[in-house]
Amino acid sequence: MLRRAIALFLLAPLVLEAQSGGQAPAAPQITTAATAEVQLKPDRATLSFSVESRGVTAARAGSETARRQRAVLDTIHALGVNADQMTTASLQISPEFAYDAKPPRLIGYVARNTVRVEVREIEMIGSLIDGALAKEATGIGSLSFNSSKSDEARRQALELAVTKAMGEAESMARAAGGTLGPLIELVAQQSYVRPVAIDMASSAAMSARAMDQTPVAPGQMTVSAAITGRWVFIAR
Repeated sequence: MLRRAIALFLLAPLVLEAQSGGQAPAAPQITTAATAEVQLKPDRATLSFSVESRGVTAARAGSETARRQRAVLDTIHALGVNADQMTTASLQISPEFAYDAKPPRLIGYVARNTVRVEVREIEMIGSLIDGALAKEATGIGSLSFNSSKSDEARRQALELAVTKAMGEAESMARAAGGTLGPLIELVAQQSYVRPVAIDMASSAAMSARAMDQTPVAPGQMTVSAAITGRWVFIAR
């Protein structure tokens, strides 16, 4: 009888382990999420220059637009922008109709050429805008600022977010009557860089100010990071 009782006592842990699937109960955990932002001054910019022309034929409209856009690009290049910083963003030639009769009358063609320019010295932007307007650019837009130090700012934001999440986890652990244990998992969400975008005034309004350099204020840009962390909770 004694041997049977001892055998049952030794088998009991094995039976409990089998019933739980061979896994020990999970330790309590604390999960927190945090975000952080870093402000930095832009040192790069992108903007676009457009030229639009009309002609009685598509060839004439396209030729005139090409001539005027070449003058704009030559001016931008002379001001210090390299050729590899200029990219054709769009090129369109479309018919133009007059709707004073039925059917509508074809009165000519409109050609539009838009070039995107990367500016590595934002102090140049005012001069570039004024120079392009002087060479008959008909549209300037899509001006936005960014920074060559965005990656560094992202890492700083991640460090701040981790520190914030860990601090919150430690506070939760103390409030629950325990301490924060080892880190289980730390996941970074996709970081977000919020560039500075500026709405450009109409080219006509800017042309009226051609005597003075167009003022441009880059402001500040924001880089944000978000993380989620999990830690072991150690009860006292």
